[in-house]
This record gives sequence, C-alpha cells and structure tokens, in this order.
Amino acid sequence: MRKKNVWVEVDMDGDVVRVFKNRSAASRVTDLNNIVVQMEYTAAVKAVREAIVIRGHGFCELCGSPITKSNGHMHEQKHRGKGGEISLANSVFICSTCHATAHKDRNPRFSKKPLDI
Repeated sequence: MRKKNVWVEVDMDGDVVRVFKNRSAASRVTDLNNIVVQMEYTAAVKAVREAIVIRGHGFCELCGSPITKSNGHMHEQKHRGKGGEISLANSVFICSTCHATAHKDRNPRFSKKPLDI
C-alpha cells in the first residue's frame, strides 16, 4: 500500500505545526520563520499528537484530569469537516469523557471495535 504524502508547516526547531489539506493551502503560510515540506501523513499526524501530549503535561486540556499518552485523545476544536485543520493551534489532548462530551451529537465509540453482525 502506498503511503500518502501531505504538505506540512514546520517551525524553526523542525517540529510539525500544521498539516495542510493540499498544496494550495500550504502556499498561504504567513509565518516567515516556518517552512513547508512534504511528509508522510501518518508521521505528520503523529508529530502533532506528540507535541500536544507534551503540551498537556499529563492532564486533560479541558477538565484537568490526569491522562496518559495511551489513554488520552487528540481532539480538533474546529472539526476538519467544518473548516478546521490538524494543527497545534486547533488540537487539544483530552480525556475520553471530555472527548465523548465534545462529540455527543455523533455518538462516538472511541477505541472500540465494531460488533460482528
């Protein structure tokens, strides 16, 4: 299976700041200290997730409850379907309770396998 490459914004330290939907969006970077490069999609999202985990210092960024890297959830404050993006500015690291509350209109089933019917 071929891996998907995406355009990403990288800061001066080499950290991924934002994942773009397309090259046109990437061309509108306004921070002159940052550069745009191509990266494999999964690696780019993982880099953003790692950065928000570190930023959260082991606590839910919404309610403050203790969470770990393995049981926390990456959540986009403005959903991609509504014009949001995968970025440090739009993403938070939150607990499963806050994530379920944030998606209460969607009936989420995070980390659960579908039932065989």
